[in-house]
Amino acid sequence: MKLNNTSVRMFAFQSSNPSLRRCVRALSTKVKFPLNGAGTPTENNELDESTNASGSVLSAWTSTAVRIAIVLLLAATSTVTANAQRYKTKQHTDRVDLLQDGQLVTSYQFQSGSKPILWPLIGPDQSRMSREYPMVDSKDEQHDHPHHRSLWMTFGEVNDIDFWAEGDGESKGRVVHKEIVSLEDSEVAASVTARHEWQTKTGQVVLEETCRYEIVNPIDGNDDRIIDCEYFLKHPGGAPSEPIHFGDTKEGMFAIRVPEAMRADKSAGQILNSVGQLNGATWGQAARWVDYAGKATSDSKSDVGIAILVHPKSFGSDGYWHVRTYGLFAHNPIGISHFLEVNPNATTKKGGFVLQPGETMHLLYRVVLHRNRWTLEEGNKHYEAFAKNPLQLN
Repeated sequence: MKLNNTSVRMFAFQSSNPSLRRCVRALSTKVKFPLNGAGTPTENNELDESTNASGSVLSAWTSTAVRIAIVLLLAATSTVTANAQRYKTKQHTDRVDLLQDGQLVTSYQFQSGSKPILWPLIGPDQSRMSREYPMVDSKDEQHDHPHHRSLWMTFGEVNDIDFWAEGDGESKGRVVHKEIVSLEDSEVAASVTARHEWQTKTGQVVLEETCRYEIVNPIDGNDDRIIDCEYFLKHPGGAPSEPIHFGDTKEGMFAIRVPEAMRADKSAGQILNSVGQLNGATWGQAARWVDYAGKATSDSKSDVGIAILVHPKSFGSDGYWHVRTYGLFAHNPIGISHFLEVNPNATTKKGGFVLQPGETMHLLYRVVLHRNRWTLEEGNKHYEAFAKNPLQLN
């Protein structure tokens, strides 16, 4: 049996726990192995079973046993730390929870109304940062637009089917959760990837979708909660294989309904976009990001904010914002006609989109749940960091 400073240091360096590496490195430097019978250190400071009594084998083994015990104890601590990763997923029968430091950030709900959603959205200080209705029968919120469910992604006209609103009519569609593709946990992120089908009332598949929701480290090491939301839409194929038409409507596409106390009309909320426009002036405009900030609840003592950033490689990243002072917060990469009244420069463009067989549509957004209200400088810093990230789904 041999144990030396070199082998202990190697153990330390190979560990994924920085505290373990520091402790073991210190031990291997400061605690010396015993002397041999000649009163000189053993080769490479090793303890060998042949060490005789004049080398004080008892004290040698005692010293070594202590060192081994410490190393094993620290190794066990390292294992526990590794198991308690900062970011984790937890699957249930109806949802997948995304956790940061053991606390819920959001849950991917397999089905709420006519679609999968993220709910709740939990920010700094455990602030709940989306409207609770209609998932719960809340008493202090406006009960309008029941299809505005926390965070979702749908569109109001796909082959003349309305996937945005909810109802029982023949023209209403559903986005149906089909399966969990993967769950990933690590020290820097946790994600859920799922597969959806956009179906008519009779079950005909209009679109196939893969979505990925990922919580990641904040860029400044603060307590922001960051959720990346990626969607990959494709033609379902099969026969007959006809083009898929997305209509020219304002009703879409990536959306959040903010808390009642954050509204920018009758509450003290504020909407700011990346070109410096405020509140109602942000509707129908193109922007790289928009921040919606105010109180999470009526009795909140400080402001929090929800920012949506559009990745520059996301389909229709230069599209217009369907963001309302009453609390709807959406980016529309397709529709144009409804926004012409406030955006005359859009008159040379044609809204709508046709997805041909074999073609795909790729969307990537980032949601930042943060303290206070963003300035233009803060928003641009976040956008520049996000813009460097690659699209992942295919």
